[in-house]
Amino acid sequence: MSRKVSVLWAAVLVITAFGGGLLGAASKSAKDITAFAVGGVSGSIDGTAITVDLPALFTRVDGLVATFTTTGKSVKVGARVQVSGKTANDFTKPVAYTVLAADGSSASYTVRVNLPRPAAIAAYDDTLVVGSDGSLWATGRNGDGELGLGNTSSVTRPKQVLPSGVAAVAAGYYHTLILKSDGSLWATGYAKLGQLGNGGGASVSAPVQVIDGGVASVAAGVNFSLVVKTDGSLWATGYNSSGQLGNGTTNNLLAFTKVIDSGVASVSGGVDHALIVKTDGSLWAVGSDSHGQLGTGGTADSKVPVKVLDSGVASASAGNSHSVFVKTDGSLWAMGYNKYGQVGNGTRDNALAPVQVIPGGVASAVAGGDHTLVVKTDGSLWVFGYNKNGQLGNGGKDDLPVPTQLLASGVAAAAGGLVHTVVLKTDHSLWTVGYNANGELGNGGADVAKLVQIRGPAMARDDQ
Repeated sequence: MSRKVSVLWAAVLVITAFGGGLLGAASKSAKDITAFAVGGVSGSIDGTAITVDLPALFTRVDGLVATFTTTGKSVKVGARVQVSGKTANDFTKPVAYTVLAADGSSASYTVRVNLPRPAAIAAYDDTLVVGSDGSLWATGRNGDGELGLGNTSSVTRPKQVLPSGVAAVAAGYYHTLILKSDGSLWATGYAKLGQLGNGGGASVSAPVQVIDGGVASVAAGVNFSLVVKTDGSLWATGYNSSGQLGNGTTNNLLAFTKVIDSGVASVSGGVDHALIVKTDGSLWAVGSDSHGQLGTGGTADSKVPVKVLDSGVASASAGNSHSVFVKTDGSLWAMGYNKYGQVGNGTRDNALAPVQVIPGGVASAVAGGDHTLVVKTDGSLWVFGYNKNGQLGNGGKDDLPVPTQLLASGVAAAAGGLVHTVVLKTDHSLWTVGYNANGELGNGGADVAKLVQIRGPAMARDDQ
Protein backbone atom coordinates (compact mmCIF):
# COMPACT_ATOMS: atom_id res chain seq x y z
CA MET A 1 0.00 0.00 0.00
CA SER A 2 1.14 3.50 -0.75
CA ARG A 3 0.62 6.87 0.86
CA LYS A 4 1.22 8.72 -2.39
CA VAL A 5 -1.00 8.41 -5.42
CA SER A 6 -0.25 10.48 -8.51
CA VAL A 7 -2.68 11.24 -11.29
CA LEU A 8 0.39 11.16 -13.50
CA TRP A 9 -0.58 7.50 -13.41
CA ALA A 10 -3.91 6.24 -14.62
CA ALA A 11 -4.47 3.58 -11.99
CA VAL A 12 -7.07 1.28 -10.48
CA LEU A 13 -7.53 2.43 -6.90
CA VAL A 14 -9.35 0.41 -4.27
CA ILE A 15 -10.57 2.53 -1.34
CA THR A 16 -11.20 0.19 1.58
CA ALA A 17 -12.77 0.75 5.01
CA PHE A 18 -10.77 -0.67 7.91
CA GLY A 19 -12.27 -1.18 11.36
CA GLY A 20 -13.71 2.17 12.40
CA GLY A 21 -13.76 2.68 8.70
CA LEU A 22 -13.04 5.35 6.19
CA LEU A 23 -16.73 5.64 5.62
CA GLY A 24 -17.70 4.58 9.13
CA ALA A 25 -20.99 3.71 10.74
CA ALA A 26 -22.27 7.27 10.57
CA SER A 27 -22.42 7.04 6.80
CA LYS A 28 -25.15 5.23 4.99
CA SER A 29 -23.87 3.46 1.92
CA ALA A 30 -20.95 3.53 -0.46
CA LYS A 31 -23.48 4.60 -3.05
CA ASP A 32 -24.24 7.84 -1.20
CA ILE A 33 -21.29 9.79 -2.62
CA THR A 34 -22.35 13.43 -2.84
CA ALA A 35 -19.01 15.13 -3.56
CA PHE A 36 -15.49 14.26 -4.67
CA ALA A 37 -12.26 16.25 -4.81
CA VAL A 38 -8.62 15.73 -5.73
CA GLY A 39 -6.05 18.01 -4.13
CA GLY A 40 -8.80 20.38 -3.10
CA VAL A 41 -10.25 20.62 -6.62
CA SER A 42 -13.86 19.51 -6.76
CA GLY A 43 -15.05 17.11 -9.38
CA SER A 44 -18.38 16.97 -11.14
CA ILE A 45 -20.44 13.84 -10.49
CA ASP A 46 -22.74 12.36 -13.10
CA GLY A 47 -24.01 9.06 -11.77
CA THR A 48 -20.87 6.99 -11.31
CA ALA A 49 -18.75 9.20 -13.58
CA ILE A 50 -16.62 11.87 -11.94
CA THR A 51 -14.56 14.49 -13.79
CA VAL A 52 -11.87 16.62 -12.16
CA ASP A 53 -10.33 19.51 -14.08
CA LEU A 54 -7.00 20.43 -12.50
CA PRO A 55 -6.23 24.11 -12.89
CA ALA A 56 -2.77 24.61 -14.33
CA LEU A 57 -0.04 23.26 -16.56
CA PHE A 58 2.90 21.76 -14.63
CA THR A 59 0.68 21.05 -11.62
CA ARG A 60 2.16 18.20 -9.60
CA VAL A 61 -0.08 15.92 -7.58
CA ASP A 62 2.52 13.61 -6.10
CA GLY A 63 0.85 13.83 -2.69
CA LEU A 64 -2.66 13.30 -3.98
CA VAL A 65 -5.39 12.96 -1.41
CA ALA A 66 -8.84 12.22 -2.76
CA THR A 67 -11.86 13.24 -0.71
CA PHE A 68 -15.24 11.54 -0.92
CA THR A 69 -18.23 13.13 0.79
CA THR A 70 -20.98 10.75 1.84
CA THR A 71 -24.21 11.92 3.46
CA GLY A 72 -22.60 15.13 4.59
CA LYS A 73 -19.44 13.51 5.96
CA SER A 74 -16.11 14.13 4.23
CA VAL A 75 -13.80 11.14 4.09
CA LYS A 76 -10.19 11.51 3.02
CA VAL A 77 -8.60 8.57 1.31
CA GLY A 78 -5.00 8.13 0.32
CA ALA A 79 -3.26 6.53 3.26
CA ARG A 80 -5.04 3.23 2.64
CA VAL A 81 -4.98 2.88 -1.10
CA GLN A 82 -3.94 -0.09 -3.14
CA VAL A 83 -2.57 0.79 -6.57
CA SER A 84 -2.36 -1.59 -9.50
CA GLY A 85 -2.09 -1.41 -13.26
CA LYS A 86 -0.04 1.80 -13.26
CA THR A 87 0.49 3.37 -16.68
CA ALA A 88 2.91 6.28 -16.53
CA ASN A 89 1.78 9.63 -17.92
CA ASP A 90 -1.45 8.33 -19.42
CA PHE A 91 -4.30 10.78 -18.92
CA THR A 92 -6.51 9.21 -21.56
CA LYS A 93 -7.72 6.37 -19.35
CA PRO A 94 -10.04 6.89 -16.39
CA VAL A 95 -9.14 6.17 -12.78
CA ALA A 96 -11.41 3.58 -11.18
CA TYR A 97 -12.33 3.87 -7.49
CA THR A 98 -14.16 1.11 -5.63
CA VAL A 99 -15.53 2.28 -2.26
CA LEU A 100 -16.28 -0.38 0.37
CA ALA A 101 -18.45 0.96 3.19
CA ALA A 102 -18.97 -0.19 6.77
CA ASP A 103 -22.42 -1.50 5.91
CA GLY A 104 -20.85 -3.92 3.47
CA SER A 105 -22.01 -2.09 0.37
CA SER A 106 -19.67 -1.16 -2.44
CA ALA A 107 -19.78 1.26 -5.34
CA SER A 108 -17.46 1.88 -8.27
CA TYR A 109 -16.73 5.31 -9.66
CA THR A 110 -14.71 6.20 -12.73
CA VAL A 111 -12.75 9.40 -12.39
CA ARG A 112 -11.24 11.23 -15.32
CA VAL A 113 -8.58 13.72 -14.29
CA ASN A 114 -8.05 16.45 -16.88
CA LEU A 115 -4.77 18.35 -16.70
CA PRO A 116 -3.69 20.98 -19.24
CA ARG A 117 -0.90 19.65 -21.42
CA PRO A 118 2.04 21.28 -23.19
CA ALA A 119 0.91 22.04 -26.74
CA ALA A 120 3.68 24.19 -28.23
CA ILE A 121 7.27 25.00 -27.30
CA ALA A 122 9.92 27.59 -28.17
CA ALA A 123 13.43 28.28 -26.93
CA TYR A 124 16.46 30.55 -27.12
CA ASP A 125 18.05 31.58 -23.80
CA ASP A 126 14.77 30.57 -22.23
CA THR A 127 12.05 27.97 -22.61
CA LEU A 128 8.48 28.96 -23.46
CA VAL A 129 5.53 26.58 -23.29
CA VAL A 130 1.95 27.02 -24.47
CA GLY A 131 -0.55 24.78 -22.71
CA SER A 132 -3.58 23.06 -24.20
CA ASP A 133 -5.64 25.48 -22.11
CA GLY A 134 -4.03 28.46 -23.85
CA SER A 135 -1.84 29.34 -20.89
CA LEU A 136 1.74 30.56 -21.39
CA TRP A 137 4.61 29.49 -19.16
CA ALA A 138 8.26 30.54 -19.16
CA THR A 139 11.58 29.77 -17.52
CA GLY A 140 15.10 31.10 -18.07
CA ARG A 141 16.73 34.42 -18.82
CA ASN A 142 14.64 37.51 -18.12
CA GLY A 143 17.18 40.34 -17.95
CA ASP A 144 15.21 42.44 -20.42
CA GLY A 145 11.73 41.32 -19.43
CA GLU A 146 11.52 38.79 -22.26
CA LEU A 147 9.58 36.30 -20.15
CA GLY A 148 6.76 38.81 -19.73
CA LEU A 149 6.46 38.32 -15.97
CA GLY A 150 6.39 42.05 -15.19
CA ASN A 151 9.97 42.11 -13.90
CA THR A 152 13.53 41.44 -15.05
CA SER A 153 14.40 38.56 -12.72
CA SER A 154 15.38 35.29 -14.35
CA VAL A 155 13.58 32.16 -13.15
CA THR A 156 14.73 28.57 -12.86
CA ARG A 157 11.34 26.82 -12.94
CA PRO A 158 8.29 27.46 -15.14
CA LYS A 159 6.14 30.41 -14.15
CA GLN A 160 2.81 31.32 -15.65
CA VAL A 161 2.89 34.39 -17.88
CA LEU A 162 -0.70 34.34 -19.14
CA PRO A 163 -3.56 32.12 -17.93
CA SER A 164 -5.32 31.63 -21.27
CA GLY A 165 -5.83 32.78 -24.84
CA VAL A 166 -2.37 31.98 -26.26
CA ALA A 167 -2.08 30.06 -29.53
CA ALA A 168 1.68 30.19 -30.24
CA VAL A 169 4.93 31.74 -29.05
CA ALA A 170 8.35 32.56 -30.53
CA ALA A 171 11.61 33.22 -28.70
CA GLY A 172 14.23 35.71 -29.82
CA TYR A 173 17.49 36.51 -28.05
CA TYR A 174 16.10 39.11 -25.65
CA HIS A 175 12.48 39.30 -26.78
CA THR A 176 9.38 37.15 -27.09
CA LEU A 177 6.43 37.17 -29.50
CA ILE A 178 3.03 35.91 -28.38
CA LEU A 179 0.23 35.03 -30.81
CA LYS A 180 -3.17 34.93 -29.18
CA SER A 181 -6.07 32.80 -30.34
CA ASP A 182 -7.91 35.92 -31.53
CA GLY A 183 -5.10 36.58 -34.04
CA SER A 184 -3.59 39.48 -32.10
CA LEU A 185 0.17 39.79 -31.61
CA TRP A 186 1.79 40.69 -28.32
CA ALA A 187 5.47 41.22 -27.51
CA THR A 188 7.74 41.65 -24.51
CA GLY A 189 11.42 42.23 -23.80
CA TYR A 190 14.17 44.26 -25.43
CA ALA A 191 12.80 46.87 -27.82
CA LYS A 192 15.58 49.28 -28.78
CA LEU A 193 16.30 47.68 -32.17
CA GLY A 194 12.62 47.63 -33.11
CA GLN A 195 12.17 43.90 -32.62
CA LEU A 196 8.92 44.33 -30.68
CA GLY A 197 7.38 46.34 -33.49
CA ASN A 198 6.02 48.91 -31.06
CA GLY A 199 8.06 51.86 -32.29
CA GLY A 200 11.24 51.07 -30.40
CA GLY A 201 12.28 52.73 -27.16
CA ALA A 202 12.60 51.18 -23.74
CA SER A 203 12.28 47.48 -23.05
CA VAL A 204 9.00 46.20 -21.62
CA SER A 205 8.64 43.45 -19.04
CA ALA A 206 5.00 42.54 -19.66
CA PRO A 207 3.31 41.70 -22.98
CA VAL A 208 2.09 44.68 -25.01
CA GLN A 209 -0.23 44.44 -28.00
CA VAL A 210 1.48 45.17 -31.30
CA ILE A 211 -1.06 43.97 -33.91
CA ASP A 212 -4.76 43.76 -33.08
CA GLY A 213 -5.66 40.80 -35.30
CA GLY A 214 -5.18 38.84 -38.50
CA VAL A 215 -1.91 37.13 -37.55
CA ALA A 216 -1.55 33.47 -38.53
CA SER A 217 1.99 32.66 -37.30
CA VAL A 218 5.07 34.30 -35.78
CA ALA A 219 8.83 33.77 -35.85
CA ALA A 220 11.64 35.46 -33.95
CA GLY A 221 15.17 35.92 -35.17
CA VAL A 222 17.87 36.93 -32.72
CA ASN A 223 16.97 40.63 -32.83
CA PHE A 224 14.18 40.78 -35.39
CA SER A 225 10.61 39.56 -35.75
CA LEU A 226 8.55 38.07 -38.56
CA VAL A 227 4.79 37.67 -38.92
CA VAL A 228 2.66 35.81 -41.44
CA LYS A 229 -0.87 37.16 -41.63
CA THR A 230 -3.99 35.19 -42.50
CA ASP A 231 -3.94 36.69 -46.02
CA GLY A 232 -0.51 35.12 -46.60
CA SER A 233 1.42 38.37 -46.39
CA LEU A 234 4.80 38.58 -44.62
CA TRP A 235 5.69 41.43 -42.26
CA ALA A 236 9.00 42.19 -40.51
CA THR A 237 10.52 44.52 -37.93
CA GLY A 238 13.72 44.98 -35.95
CA TYR A 239 17.44 44.67 -36.60
CA ASN A 240 18.37 44.60 -40.27
CA SER A 241 22.18 44.62 -40.48
CA SER A 242 22.35 42.07 -43.30
CA GLY A 243 19.03 42.78 -44.96
CA GLN A 244 17.30 39.94 -43.10
CA LEU A 245 14.01 41.86 -42.99
CA GLY A 246 13.80 41.53 -46.76
CA ASN A 247 12.70 45.09 -47.54
CA GLY A 248 15.65 45.92 -49.77
CA THR A 249 17.61 47.93 -47.18
CA THR A 250 19.83 47.40 -44.16
CA ASN A 251 18.00 49.98 -42.08
CA ASN A 252 16.37 48.83 -38.87
CA LEU A 253 12.57 48.93 -38.72
CA LEU A 254 10.72 50.00 -35.58
CA ALA A 255 7.29 48.80 -36.70
CA PHE A 256 6.05 45.85 -38.73
CA THR A 257 6.42 46.50 -42.46
CA LYS A 258 5.02 44.40 -45.28
CA VAL A 259 7.69 42.47 -47.18
CA ILE A 260 5.67 40.03 -49.31
CA ASP A 261 2.06 40.66 -50.35
CA SER A 262 0.73 37.09 -50.33
CA GLY A 263 1.44 33.38 -50.71
CA VAL A 264 3.55 32.84 -47.58
CA ALA A 265 2.95 29.64 -45.63
CA SER A 266 5.63 29.87 -42.91
CA VAL A 267 8.79 31.71 -41.93
CA SER A 268 11.80 31.19 -39.64
CA GLY A 269 14.48 33.57 -38.37
CA GLY A 270 18.14 32.97 -37.46
CA VAL A 271 20.83 35.38 -36.27
CA ASP A 272 20.73 37.53 -39.38
CA HIS A 273 18.95 35.48 -42.05
CA ALA A 274 15.42 34.25 -42.63
CA LEU A 275 13.81 31.35 -44.49
CA ILE A 276 10.40 31.59 -46.16
CA VAL A 277 8.23 28.70 -47.35
CA LYS A 278 5.47 29.70 -49.74
CA THR A 279 2.15 27.97 -50.26
CA ASP A 280 3.39 26.57 -53.58
CA GLY A 281 6.18 24.74 -51.73
CA SER A 282 8.94 27.03 -52.92
CA LEU A 283 11.77 28.00 -50.53
CA TRP A 284 13.09 31.55 -50.30
CA ALA A 285 15.91 33.01 -48.22
CA VAL A 286 17.08 36.49 -47.26
CA GLY A 287 19.81 38.21 -45.23
CA SER A 288 23.32 37.09 -44.41
CA ASP A 289 24.90 34.38 -46.55
CA SER A 290 28.32 34.51 -44.89
CA HIS A 291 28.50 30.74 -44.51
CA GLY A 292 26.14 29.65 -47.27
CA GLN A 293 23.06 29.60 -45.02
CA LEU A 294 20.86 31.00 -47.80
CA GLY A 295 21.64 28.00 -49.97
CA THR A 296 22.27 30.01 -53.12
CA GLY A 297 25.64 28.45 -53.89
CA GLY A 298 27.58 31.57 -52.88
CA THR A 299 28.23 33.78 -49.88
CA ALA A 300 26.72 37.10 -50.94
CA ASP A 301 24.09 38.63 -48.64
CA SER A 302 20.69 39.43 -50.08
CA LYS A 303 18.44 42.29 -48.96
CA VAL A 304 15.42 40.82 -50.74
CA PRO A 305 14.12 37.23 -50.69
CA VAL A 306 15.79 34.97 -53.26
CA LYS A 307 14.34 31.68 -54.46
CA VAL A 308 16.30 28.60 -53.38
CA LEU A 309 13.94 25.83 -54.57
CA ASP A 310 10.93 25.96 -56.86
CA SER A 311 8.71 23.48 -55.02
CA GLY A 312 8.43 20.50 -52.72
CA VAL A 313 9.36 22.14 -49.40
CA ALA A 314 7.16 21.45 -46.38
CA SER A 315 8.95 23.39 -43.61
CA ALA A 316 12.20 25.23 -42.88
CA SER A 317 14.15 26.33 -39.82
CA ALA A 318 16.97 28.86 -39.44
CA GLY A 319 19.76 28.40 -36.90
CA ASN A 320 22.53 30.82 -36.02
CA SER A 321 24.20 30.50 -39.41
CA HIS A 322 22.87 27.24 -40.80
CA SER A 323 19.53 26.23 -42.27
CA VAL A 324 17.52 23.03 -42.47
CA PHE A 325 14.36 22.15 -44.35
CA VAL A 326 12.08 19.16 -44.80
CA LYS A 327 10.66 18.28 -48.20
CA THR A 328 7.19 16.90 -48.79
CA ASP A 329 8.76 13.48 -49.48
CA GLY A 330 10.09 13.41 -45.90
CA SER A 331 13.73 14.03 -46.80
CA LEU A 332 15.92 16.40 -44.76
CA TRP A 333 18.22 18.95 -46.34
CA ALA A 334 20.66 21.45 -44.85
CA MET A 335 23.11 24.19 -45.75
CA GLY A 336 25.38 26.79 -44.20
CA TYR A 337 27.87 26.91 -41.34
CA ASN A 338 29.17 23.45 -40.47
CA LYS A 339 32.09 23.85 -38.06
CA TYR A 340 30.38 21.64 -35.49
CA GLY A 341 28.66 19.23 -37.88
CA GLN A 342 25.29 20.98 -37.63
CA VAL A 343 24.63 20.42 -41.35
CA GLY A 344 24.79 16.68 -40.64
CA ASN A 345 26.55 15.49 -43.78
CA GLY A 346 29.56 13.99 -42.01
CA THR A 347 31.98 16.83 -42.78
CA ARG A 348 32.99 20.09 -41.11
CA ASP A 349 32.93 22.05 -44.39
CA ASN A 350 30.35 24.74 -44.92
CA ALA A 351 27.62 23.82 -47.39
CA LEU A 352 26.89 26.67 -49.80
CA ALA A 353 23.96 24.83 -51.40
CA PRO A 354 21.42 22.39 -49.95
CA VAL A 355 22.73 18.88 -49.25
CA GLN A 356 20.55 15.89 -48.47
CA VAL A 357 21.08 14.63 -44.93
CA ILE A 358 18.30 12.05 -44.46
CA PRO A 359 16.52 10.50 -47.48
CA GLY A 360 13.07 10.09 -45.94
CA GLY A 361 10.88 9.55 -42.91
CA VAL A 362 11.34 13.02 -41.40
CA ALA A 363 8.33 14.70 -39.82
CA SER A 364 10.01 17.92 -38.63
CA ALA A 365 13.42 19.49 -38.12
CA VAL A 366 14.57 22.49 -36.13
CA ALA A 367 17.87 24.34 -36.07
CA GLY A 368 19.14 25.41 -32.67
CA GLY A 369 22.07 27.78 -32.27
CA ASP A 370 24.62 25.42 -33.79
CA HIS A 371 22.84 22.09 -33.42
CA THR A 372 19.99 20.37 -35.23
CA LEU A 373 17.06 18.29 -33.98
CA VAL A 374 15.04 15.92 -36.16
CA VAL A 375 11.77 14.17 -35.31
CA LYS A 376 10.95 11.27 -37.58
CA THR A 377 7.51 9.97 -38.47
CA ASP A 378 8.06 7.00 -36.14
CA GLY A 379 8.46 9.38 -33.21
CA SER A 380 12.22 8.94 -32.89
CA LEU A 381 14.51 11.90 -32.16
CA TRP A 382 17.81 12.40 -33.96
CA VAL A 383 20.46 15.00 -33.11
CA PHE A 384 23.68 16.39 -34.53
CA GLY A 385 26.02 19.39 -34.33
CA TYR A 386 27.43 21.36 -31.42
CA ASN A 387 27.41 19.56 -28.08
CA LYS A 388 29.87 21.32 -25.77
CA ASN A 389 27.06 22.09 -23.32
CA GLY A 390 25.44 18.66 -23.58
CA GLN A 391 22.54 20.01 -25.63
CA LEU A 392 22.40 16.87 -27.79
CA GLY A 393 21.38 14.90 -24.72
CA ASN A 394 23.53 11.81 -25.27
CA GLY A 395 25.43 12.19 -22.01
CA GLY A 396 28.62 13.41 -23.69
CA LYS A 397 30.14 16.69 -24.84
CA ASP A 398 31.55 15.68 -28.23
CA ASP A 399 30.05 17.24 -31.34
CA LEU A 400 28.20 14.91 -33.70
CA PRO A 401 28.63 15.47 -37.48
CA VAL A 402 25.94 13.00 -38.56
CA PRO A 403 22.36 12.35 -37.35
CA THR A 404 22.46 10.19 -34.23
CA GLN A 405 19.41 8.66 -32.61
CA LEU A 406 18.72 9.99 -29.12
CA LEU A 407 15.24 8.55 -28.51
CA ALA A 408 13.71 5.59 -30.34
CA SER A 409 10.07 6.66 -30.11
CA GLY A 410 7.50 8.80 -28.36
CA VAL A 411 8.61 12.28 -29.48
CA ALA A 412 6.02 14.78 -30.70
CA ALA A 413 8.15 17.91 -31.17
CA ALA A 414 11.49 19.50 -30.33
CA ALA A 415 12.81 23.05 -29.97
CA GLY A 416 16.42 24.18 -30.17
CA GLY A 417 17.66 27.00 -27.98
CA LEU A 418 21.03 28.65 -28.30
CA VAL A 419 22.76 25.89 -26.33
CA HIS A 420 19.90 23.82 -24.92
CA THR A 421 17.17 21.54 -26.22
CA VAL A 422 13.49 21.10 -25.35
CA VAL A 423 11.59 17.88 -26.17
CA LEU A 424 7.82 17.39 -26.04
CA LYS A 425 6.86 13.71 -25.89
CA THR A 426 3.66 12.14 -27.13
CA ASP A 427 2.68 11.41 -23.52
CA HIS A 428 2.62 15.21 -23.04
CA SER A 429 5.68 15.26 -20.78
CA LEU A 430 8.29 17.97 -21.34
CA TRP A 431 12.04 17.38 -21.19
CA THR A 432 15.11 19.63 -21.43
CA VAL A 433 18.87 19.21 -21.68
CA GLY A 434 22.03 21.31 -22.05
CA TYR A 435 23.09 24.70 -20.73
CA ASN A 436 21.23 26.01 -17.70
CA ALA A 437 23.03 29.13 -16.46
CA ASN A 438 19.87 31.19 -17.00
CA GLY A 439 17.40 28.58 -15.76
CA GLU A 440 16.29 27.67 -19.27
CA LEU A 441 16.06 23.96 -18.44
CA GLY A 442 13.39 24.69 -15.86
CA ASN A 443 14.75 22.08 -13.44
CA GLY A 444 16.12 24.47 -10.83
CA GLY A 445 19.60 22.98 -11.15
CA ALA A 446 22.82 22.95 -13.14
CA ASP A 447 23.66 22.01 -16.73
CA VAL A 448 22.76 18.46 -17.68
CA ALA A 449 23.90 16.27 -20.56
CA LYS A 450 20.91 13.92 -20.42
CA LEU A 451 17.25 14.79 -20.73
CA VAL A 452 15.46 15.79 -17.52
CA GLN A 453 11.73 16.25 -17.13
CA ILE A 454 10.36 19.70 -16.33
CA ARG A 455 8.14 19.45 -13.29
CA GLY A 456 6.24 22.22 -11.61
CA PRO A 457 5.64 22.94 -7.90
CA ALA A 458 3.68 20.37 -5.91
CA MET A 459 -0.05 20.84 -5.66
CA ALA A 460 -1.36 21.60 -2.15
CA ARG A 461 -2.63 18.53 -0.36
CA ASP A 462 -5.96 18.38 1.41
CA ASP A 463 -4.35 17.06 4.58
CA GLN A 464 -1.75 19.82 4.98
